Amino acid sequence: MQEINLQNENFQQICLTDQENPAEIGDVRKILFTKDQYIIECRNSVLAFDSKTGILETTFSGQGRAKGEFITLWDVWLKGDTLCLYDMDSKKILRYDLNGNLLDIHAVAAKAEDAPFQALAELGKNYYIGKRIYSGMEHVELNLYDRNFKFVREIGELKIESGIWLGYPFFVYKPDEVLYYRYLYNEIYSIDEQQNVRVKYYVDFGENNVPLNPDLKDEYDRIDFVNNSTKKYATFVSNIYESEEYFCFRFVCDKGKCLGVYDKLKGNVFSFVFTSPVSIIDIYTTDNHAVIVSQDMEKTYLTTVSIEKLLEGPTPLYKKMVK
Repeated sequence: MQEINLQNENFQQICLTDQENPAEIGDVRKILFTKDQYIIECRNSVLAFDSKTGILETTFSGQGRAKGEFITLWDVWLKGDTLCLYDMDSKKILRYDLNGNLLDIHAVAAKAEDAPFQALAELGKNYYIGKRIYSGMEHVELNLYDRNFKFVREIGELKIESGIWLGYPFFVYKPDEVLYYRYLYNEIYSIDEQQNVRVKYYVDFGENNVPLNPDLKDEYDRIDFVNNSTKKYATFVSNIYESEEYFCFRFVCDKGKCLGVYDKLKGNVFSFVFTSPVSIIDIYTTDNHAVIVSQDMEKTYLTTVSIEKLLEGPTPLYKKMVK
């Protein structure tokens, strides 16, 4: 594990502000990246900040029962130059431009009622892939929806194991491929334009893998097992990212939240843990840069680190010859 000090002068760090005061962020649930903005989904709000200055530029909607508000915010995603907010309770999707103006509202209750989704990702020009909401372990986890959010069919063979909500499971690498992960498991799945579901990557922590124990019936059992074990397992592979050069992911071990990087061109694997005088909340990757979220009381910081720069110094944990 390579330790990286976030106070390094070569790293870009911004403090998120609102009218020169620290912005009220609370829980960071998801970060979306545009050319000029960081869009942050919090528990009950969605905020857009200037990517260079950290100044709040836009607030999207808010919690309430009015036409342009949401009751329970479950997912946020970019669709071209617009932002979509999924209200789980009202079964509607609010679509905004990136300046915060409401464009339209899609009601999905009648279309997806028999197979509602937690989170969506675009697949090609005609479909969405959705993670189904728990409604019994007999149901398949992934569904296919059309452009109007109408359920088409189940895909793959993964079965829902619990009603736990554990973040956003998708990453769209190419228009015709969606990557998908499951919390507490090490497989990264690929879903292609023909809706084939296959394992593309396997994150192997060696002796620190959570064992495939047949007595662990669902995700609750696996969480209890990890929490009650004296062994320090590495788990919670999430926030996945892929480019032509790298496959990156966040994971958790006894050292805290860490970054794993697979150099696809050289076949090398690296692992990093970041140290900071303030609490590190999460790690994301975009445009071949890691973005580390840290908080100190009411202040939220975003520190940007080049993946290329990270890989210049350390020796890879695993190295193989690539022809």
